[in-house]
Amino acid sequence: MKKKIIITAILGFAAALSASTAFAQAQYAFDLGVYPKCNGCHNNAADYYGGNKGNVLPGAAWNHLAISTPASPTCTGKQVLDATTNTCITPVPVCTGGTVLNAAKDTCVAPPPPTCTNGQVLNPAQTACITPAPVVPTCTNGQVLNPAQTACITPTPVVPTCTNGQVLNPAKTACVTSTPVVPTCTNGQVLNPAKTACISAPVTKVNTAPVLNAVAPQWDAKVGELISIPLSVKDAEQDTFTMTGSVNGSKFSAVHPDAAGLPSIDFTWTPTATQVNKIFTVTFQAKETKTTQHLASNKVSVKIRVWAAGNKSAASITKLNVITSKWTAGKLNLAGNVVLNSLLTPAEKQTFIAQKLDLTVSSSSGALVGSTPLTLDTKGNWSATLPVTQSPCDIILQFDGQNAARTVVGCVKPVAVIATPVTVASNVTNPFKGGEHESDENDEHENNEHD
Repeated sequence: MKKKIIITAILGFAAALSASTAFAQAQYAFDLGVYPKCNGCHNNAADYYGGNKGNVLPGAAWNHLAISTPASPTCTGKQVLDATTNTCITPVPVCTGGTVLNAAKDTCVAPPPPTCTNGQVLNPAQTACITPAPVVPTCTNGQVLNPAQTACITPTPVVPTCTNGQVLNPAKTACVTSTPVVPTCTNGQVLNPAKTACISAPVTKVNTAPVLNAVAPQWDAKVGELISIPLSVKDAEQDTFTMTGSVNGSKFSAVHPDAAGLPSIDFTWTPTATQVNKIFTVTFQAKETKTTQHLASNKVSVKIRVWAAGNKSAASITKLNVITSKWTAGKLNLAGNVVLNSLLTPAEKQTFIAQKLDLTVSSSSGALVGSTPLTLDTKGNWSATLPVTQSPCDIILQFDGQNAARTVVGCVKPVAVIATPVTVASNVTNPFKGGEHESDENDEHENNEHD
């Protein structure tokens, strides 16, 4: 009986031990999340502790739990399993080759370059600061490196020592022959040829050109009469001279002093009949004869008018023209013009026209037909009327020394009259010679001039 009790106790302890072990395994399975937690752990349909008929794990499952190992999780990204292979963790990398962890401590990166100071610079790899090697500049324009070979400087010139009378140039870089000091001359003195001293200036004779004094710009001469124009010359050196300027037939007198004591030469000329009623321009100039330069004077020009011989007023007209000569109703009607001398100036022409000179009319026999004052217009035209009972057929007109002959239209011709020769001036054309005599009584002789 005692033996049976012992055996029963052993079996009960074994059962209790078995139930305790099963509970521990079930708890571990719950902790791992393999199975849900039950209200109790059961060996079979009957609770070891008795009476709990709740959730019961199947026996097969209970047995599997007791002998199986839970599965490892699957890691993603950069995570890996830990040493137990039960958990995913992010590993911290180990950096090598000079790299360092980034801020997230999940990647190795190159460290940033250091900041250099005190004149240092980054090395080519930009990993450290180093002292740069000095740059030696290249010097030009005569400059040289300073002792530290860091900059170009102008070297101090070497001043040479001069000998043999030479001196330093202004830059003190070379010896040169000294320039002699040129003295400054005063009181009319001048430098000698060597420019080393002042001497009295040599007296140099200066030759000046002669000066021809002015004379009247216009002169009047008459045919056959001598005209003389005095020309005086001033010359500081009183050099001998000749005079130029001439017209056909003119001469120069010998040099003689004038009233002021100046040497003078007279221009003399006697115009001929071929030179009448012409204006001659003569230009005079004195020229030295015995000097090296043969200096010439200024030029002086004059105009010489050549008039006919006799009264100058009469020479103011060179031709008397009769255009109309007609007798009618006891009146002799005359008209024509005069040609004024081209020598006259405009003022002289106006003065002559303003005169009241008489027109005299005579017959070819010399008998006076009549006389009347003649008025000229600005062009020399004139007209006149003479009361005549009976007009001769041939008349001679005289005005200020000029003559003209005309045949009168409308005259009464004499019957069987023997003509008496008439003496007329040498410059009057006889109207009765050749074919110049106009006999047509109806012709007023327009533009048929007889001198």
